[in-house]
Amino acid sequence: MKSLYVDFDEDKIISNLEDVVPLFPLGNMVFFPNTVIPLHIFEERYKQMIDDSVSSHNLICMTLMQDDMKDDDLAISKIGCVGRIISNEEGEEGKKNIILYGITRIHIDEIIYSKPYRQAKINIIKSKKTIDNDPLYKRITDLVGEWNLLLEDYNDNYKIKVDQSSTLSKLTDSLSSIIVSSSSERQYLLEELDEGKRAVRIIEVLESRIDYLIGKLEIPDKDSTSIN
Repeated sequence: MKSLYVDFDEDKIISNLEDVVPLFPLGNMVFFPNTVIPLHIFEERYKQMIDDSVSSHNLICMTLMQDDMKDDDLAISKIGCVGRIISNEEGEEGKKNIILYGITRIHIDEIIYSKPYRQAKINIIKSKKTIDNDPLYKRITDLVGEWNLLLEDYNDNYKIKVDQSSTLSKLTDSLSSIIVSSSSERQYLLEELDEGKRAVRIIEVLESRIDYLIGKLEIPDKDSTSIN
């Protein structure tokens, strides 16, 4: 197991972010800042991409491939997220299991094909802060509490864990990756730069899920693994 440097300075990474980084487009995968995703890498070009990244900056840009049947620029979403490799494990035949931590939203200005894998010329895009975000933050945390209370007697894996020290932006990003099932909806939330609008949408999703749980969903027994 090879664990890379985890206690890093995000602001420093963002301020020194290179213009060109490796690009990894995946279908049904939308990656948000301040979240982590595990990836299993087996294609030769992407194994080389990981090796190149680890030997330089440990950064990879993830973005949604909107149509798996079209492996071209038009199918690649232009808004993505740059992540840092925080864990890298090599298995049989050079296959790699990595964990990425999301750093920042980016816009892909150009896709470069000078290596076996794609690279992206990028620009950072920043969220727009909401001036009075306390009511939105409180509404979200109240709804999370209501959801967890409904599931009090069930598997803790169903429950939503909230870091009470999170900002509204981090909270909405985290919940977008957890509770939103549609990749197109997650991509919308990634592309929405107004944290207040993201918060409103998260509130709507939570309210809908709670109503469904109360009125329509037969809660599975404790041996079940998921709630759809």
